[in-house]
Formats: sequence, structure tokens, C-alpha cells
Amino acid sequence: MESGRTRVTYQRNPNFCERIGQSLIGILIGAALLLLASGVIFWNEGRAVQTAKSLDEGLSIVVPLANAHLISSENTGKLVHLTGELHTQQDLVDGTYNIRVRAVKLKRIVEMYQWEEQETEKKYDEGNGQTRVEKSYSYSKVWKSNVIHSNGFDDSFNHRNPSEMPVREASFNTDVNVGEFLLSDGLTGQINNFRPVTLSPSNTHVDSRVKIKDNYFYHGQDVLYPEIGDVRVKFEYAGRSGPSLLLGSPDEVSIVARQVGSKLLPYQTVSGDTLEMLYFGSLSAKEMFGREKMQNTMMTWALRSIGWLMMFIGFSCLTSIVTTLVDWLPIVRDIIALGVCLMNMSLSVSLSLTIIAIGWIFYRPVLGIAILAMAATPFVLSRFRGAAPRSRVD
Repeated sequence: MESGRTRVTYQRNPNFCERIGQSLIGILIGAALLLLASGVIFWNEGRAVQTAKSLDEGLSIVVPLANAHLISSENTGKLVHLTGELHTQQDLVDGTYNIRVRAVKLKRIVEMYQWEEQETEKKYDEGNGQTRVEKSYSYSKVWKSNVIHSNGFDDSFNHRNPSEMPVREASFNTDVNVGEFLLSDGLTGQINNFRPVTLSPSNTHVDSRVKIKDNYFYHGQDVLYPEIGDVRVKFEYAGRSGPSLLLGSPDEVSIVARQVGSKLLPYQTVSGDTLEMLYFGSLSAKEMFGREKMQNTMMTWALRSIGWLMMFIGFSCLTSIVTTLVDWLPIVRDIIALGVCLMNMSLSVSLSLTIIAIGWIFYRPVLGIAILAMAATPFVLSRFRGAAPRSRVD
């Protein structure tokens, strides 16, 4: 890593009125975040229930096919499950580097050796309403698949990158069958088990100026000591689709989709979702639907967490004016900030549960009402505490 310069600037600290103004802007941002978070949580609950119903529906009607090489017209339009090996009619070829593989997908990945800038900022309160800002810059050489524009560097004269890639990335794909069935674009899109193509002088023939090392093609003078602007290229493939000395035996996959003649297409459920699944290996229909249900559960909780976090940030923006009013009293400010943080956490949890319950009431009323009762419990308890009976003196 190469050190650069350190720049020092001074900033005027905002006065009390300016901080109040910033807090008022924060209130608007907080309100917008609360609305957005509410929409995300409500939509997520509807999506989760719809997906769960669609998976239950699909599992109850799926037709298992014993042989992927036999097509029965009786199953046209039905949701079917089959297992078999991937098969393509032709090799995928990159003529520039003479790469040839029997696979569903092939991609050329290009990286260029470039300068990268790192910026470090430190702030020091100088008193008298001023803050000292120190920005330090350092530079390192890295392999990157995108162009790092050096025009914006602090020291762009001594750290200059090329403006474009000398070699372009590329991708190749082809139609693929399992037995006698042709896979749809959606199923083909799920074939993403990319592996590196093993390079050796015996199976690749390129320009003598291009060197091969560690499964990379190198465009440069020295592969051990690259210079800025040097390029390296590697290849990855997905979906072995035929016996090959280079790749090995074809990949086996399990599929759930709608049969239309000899094609496998998306299946539209009554519940509203489309079913189109592909997993590697030999899996039963029950195992595949089980994995989909697990993914649905994980997605549901991930979006719930994101929605809760957005709500917590929203409430923090709404209440930022409270700490601003007392930020000139250090001890009081810290105590109030802790109390406000705990309050924001409680409010965000309660509001999240409330919206989750409202969403579920539309689909599963009993569970939705139970969740709504849980969300309302803190408010009910506080109400009873506030209304405790007083002793009466006659």
C-alpha cells in the first residue's frame, strides 16, 4: 500500500437553531420511513401466506414422472416432478480464447490491475464552534472486474488507471433438456452452480503473448509482477450437460414445473403464485417443496427484520429533537438518549407486531388476532397500572 497526502480543513459547528432545523427535517424523514416500513411489513405478510398456500396446493397435486424419457399426453397442463441428467445439443465456445465446454452456461470474467484509493477521515473538536477534519489518502494495486475511474483521486497524476477494459466480459448459454423435456428460460436461469474451467496449454491454444497461470489467461509482461493496466481472464461454466473428459459426467437435477407437450413451463396456482423449481441432485417432490417452504420462512423473517429496522430508524429520526434540546447538558443528554432509544425499540417492536397482525387477519384471522393481542399487551398493562385503585379516607 502506498501512502498519499493528508488534507486538513475546518468546519463550523452548527448552532442550536441549525440543529433544531436538522431535527425537524429528521422528523419528516422518520415519518416517511415509518410509512415505507409499514408497507413493506404488510406486503410481506400477504406474500408469505400466498406463497405458503401455493406450495401446499402444488404439493397436493404434483404428478411424479417415473421416466423423464417418456412423454405422456395425459399430463399436459399438469404440475409434474421429474429427475434426470442435463443434456445439450452443442458445445459452448469462446472463439477468442478457444474455450469449448459441454455445459448450459459459460461466462468469461475479466479483471484489470488498477489503482484503488482509500480515504480515512478523522474529526477533532477545536472549540470556538469549529471542527478540524483530517482526510488521509492511501493507494493500493488490486484486480477489479470494473474500471476504477482515477479522475476523482486526490492524487490522480501519480495514480492513473486506464479508462476502459481492453477485453470485454462475455456470457454464453444454450437450450437444455432433461430426458425428452425442454427446460424453460426460468428453469435454465436457476442453473447457477458455476465452476472454474481448468486451463492448460494442452487444451487451449491462444496467442503466444497470452500466458496461462492458475486458471487465468494473463495479458501482460510478467504474471508474477503485474503492472497497472494488465488484464487477466478466467472462465466459469454451470450445468455439466454431457460426458466429457474435461468436465466429467453430466449434472443430475430434480424439477417441478408444468408439462406442456415436451416443454416444462411455469405453473400458475389458484393461490396466485407460479411454481417452477430446479434443484441439483435426486430429490423427491416432498423434499423440494420442503426446501421451498424453508426459503419462504427465511425470506419472511428477513423482510420482517428489515421492516423493524426501518421503523426503529424512523422513530429515532422522529425523536431526535428530544436529545437536541438537551445536548448542551452531557449527563442529562446521555440519560435521556438511553431512555429515548429504549422507547424507540419498544415502539418499533409493538408497531411491527401490530402491522403483522393486521396483515395476517386478512388470511388467517385466529392467528392474526392472537398476534394483535400480543402487540397490545404493553399498552394494556400500562393502562391498568395507571388506573390502580387509590386508598379512600373517610
